[in-house]
Amino acid sequence: MKRYLLLAVAMVAIILATGCGGSGNLNAGPTNATINTTDGLNDQIVKFELSVSSLTLTGSGTTTTTGNLLSKTSEVEFVHQAGSFEPLALVNIPPGTYSGASLTVSNPEVVVMNNAVPPAPVKIPATLTSGSVTVTFTAPITVTSSNSSVINFDLDLANSVVLTGTPPTSATVTAKFNVTTATATNTDEDSGEMDDVHGSVTAIAAPNFTIQTKTSSIVFATDASTQFKDGITSLSQLKVGDIVEVDGTTKPDGSKLATKIGVEESQSGEEAEGVITAVTGAPATQITIAHQVDSSNSATPPVTVDLAISASTAFSVRTDKLNLGGTTPAFDASHIGKGQRIEADTGSSTVSPMPADKIKLREQALVGTVSAASASGFTLTLNANSAFATLTGQSTVAVSIVSGTNLKVTPVNANTVRVRGLIFFNAGSYSMIAARVDDNK
Repeated sequence: MKRYLLLAVAMVAIILATGCGGSGNLNAGPTNATINTTDGLNDQIVKFELSVSSLTLTGSGTTTTTGNLLSKTSEVEFVHQAGSFEPLALVNIPPGTYSGASLTVSNPEVVVMNNAVPPAPVKIPATLTSGSVTVTFTAPITVTSSNSSVINFDLDLANSVVLTGTPPTSATVTAKFNVTTATATNTDEDSGEMDDVHGSVTAIAAPNFTIQTKTSSIVFATDASTQFKDGITSLSQLKVGDIVEVDGTTKPDGSKLATKIGVEESQSGEEAEGVITAVTGAPATQITIAHQVDSSNSATPPVTVDLAISASTAFSVRTDKLNLGGTTPAFDASHIGKGQRIEADTGSSTVSPMPADKIKLREQALVGTVSAASASGFTLTLNANSAFATLTGQSTVAVSIVSGTNLKVTPVNANTVRVRGLIFFNAGSYSMIAARVDDNK
């Protein structure tokens, strides 16, 4: 496996002093808009990726339609984003009112589970009905120069992909997006808060540093409140080339402040994320993940990645804003199972299986029907054809609501919801601690 996609495709911001299109200039200073992507889950799909090469906003009234807000084509994997938001581009948009957007997309990649025993992830042929996507906003959005806007492009994956066959053997893709906007208030990811931004450090000029993610170049400031994790205690210990994970906020002028910085691996290291599809040994000595994202610049990323687990592998749970009260369920070589989404970091990428120095349990999303709802949680009944149910054989998951759970909708019996959170495995049984509950749109 090659160096990560996080180091690969640059999605830099374009300075748009007028509405006449991108010039390719880097926008290193504050911007008045952050464009995010997210996903409404199709629970049969393990990986869905699209190349996005163009995005324009349609002017309303006297406002001119923008030029392309993207400087380069970017590959976006949507399944791992379900229920979360990741920055696609930081841009200066001419102030005005916009009624819609147009995108140019290509190269859909769809991975599902087959009916082998045991089931395994397979990439199936995917046909794109049109490379041009037009979005009409529910209500016009207004961009100003005095406040930073957050514009969220939510791919409706459930209605964007038609799968053929049981299990699916092909897919037809008609990309459909829902768009919302907010002023940067940092109350959650919808409005400028940034969680788990992964990238490679490209520049350091205290108190600022720059990272290159899979899709964008982001300048973060640091201050006395910035927390340093995973082996570093100050910005001076950060090195160009380090693979980092950053939490941050968006200031009113659009600039980004890092609230937490952790080093994942050094420049020679690698990082891969995906859903576990096979576990060898008890305790586990090896796992296989269905590849979602990594730091490789390969044009043909693998469908699966094998990871070796040893006594020195460090296991951790990324709880983010969840307050588990010191009772975090176990996550280690004896409590790891198929269906969980993880991140693996390694300092050596020259052998296979890839030796995992660190394995982190990461948030993922499930869709299902609510029953036994209470203030502390509910039971989520899954679609029997979902990838999670196919992998685990489990038709229901007990979901806990804790301090820090973001209830965008209230779980009501018989309603369908999407839950993003941490899934734990213990003695053949699965449970979930919800980070966010909303509808699957």
